[in-house]
Amino acid sequence: MAIRLFQSQTSMFCEKVRIVLAMKKAPYDIVDVRKDERKSLIEYTGQRKVPSMDYNGECIIDSTVISVRLEKDHPGNSIYPDGASNKGLCLALEDWSDEVVIHANHAIRRAETPEARKKAEAEWDTHFNTLDQMYSGKKFIFDRMTIADISIFSQLHYLYTTVKYEIPAKYKNLNAFMENMRQTLKLKSLSESFEAQSL
Repeated sequence: MAIRLFQSQTSMFCEKVRIVLAMKKAPYDIVDVRKDERKSLIEYTGQRKVPSMDYNGECIIDSTVISVRLEKDHPGNSIYPDGASNKGLCLALEDWSDEVVIHANHAIRRAETPEARKKAEAEWDTHFNTLDQMYSGKKFIFDRMTIADISIFSQLHYLYTTVKYEIPAKYKNLNAFMENMRQTLKLKSLSESFEAQSL
């Protein structure tokens, strides 16, 4: 078995997959698509999207699809909570993080005027408030780290690693979650990108 992850180190979706791979203790090689301007990625997949994976000769694209496949073939350290209801909620939160919260990341990263920055920060405040309530009194959304936490962390972590923006201190529960994830992933600081091969 051989796994190659076509990735960009700064992509929140690539980080999401790296964390899942680490939870699964699945060995893999990295192909940094920035080194050859995505030429190797396009040659293998026929498209430009990361993360993409060469999974034992099978081409798999998209962080959610990759995560589902890794869970199927490596069921240990499940990325989903127990019970159908909890799993459904977990999947919905993963999708919300990947499809909605990402827009706040794009807005703040691309804000070129004070007005645009203020609007982007207001959008983030809405998400911060939601997440702060979600993590009230708990380390993870469910009884252990799941794909919902991983997806949310990867979006928030992007603020530290790429945007250079910190979650305001008033969001105490959310900051506690980020610190818990920092410790779980053994990061020296939140400005450090996750690279570990296993957890």
